[in-house]
Amino acid sequence: MTLAHRIFDEKRRYIYPLIAALILNAALFVAVVYPLSLKVANGERDAQAAAASRAAAQAEYENARATVAGKDSADAELKKFYGAVLPPDQAAARRILYGKIDKLATATGVRPGQESYEATQERGSNLGKLTANVMLFGDYPGIRRFIHELETAPEFLVLENITLSQGKEREQGLNVVVKVATYFRAEGNGN
Repeated sequence: MTLAHRIFDEKRRYIYPLIAALILNAALFVAVVYPLSLKVANGERDAQAAAASRAAAQAEYENARATVAGKDSADAELKKFYGAVLPPDQAAARRILYGKIDKLATATGVRPGQESYEATQERGSNLGKLTANVMLFGDYPGIRRFIHELETAPEFLVLENITLSQGKEREQGLNVVVKVATYFRAEGNGN
């Protein structure tokens, strides 16, 4: 008889309960603990997915909220622009455009020449557009100052086009045709 057999025979009453406890422990692990650990792992994954989904939904909500706030702000700025910046009608736009061009020409030493004006309105729009084509005569620094003053004027004037040509004689200076436009609210004009 070997030493292992002898120990097993002498300690049999302790070894059988120990083996039974190990088998019972393994059976409980397989039957109860392992499935519960899988459920816990799945629950944790579901909780992480739900947290990520909640974070994405919260971010989407914040974006939508910011969009609404931005739209409201843009609407308020647009109303302010229509009310305070744009002329209320074609007559006011004409006064602003005519007056500003004449003042700037005088202030910058440029001589105005032939002028033509055209008022238009897009169908379905409540804005009208008044365009002036003005020929100017003068030297380069004067023309440059005129353009700068026109571009930085507080009135809503848009410099749409500039055509530059040299006079027949060099001493005559430059001939410039500027196309300047302004917009006005046209709902009350019958246009």
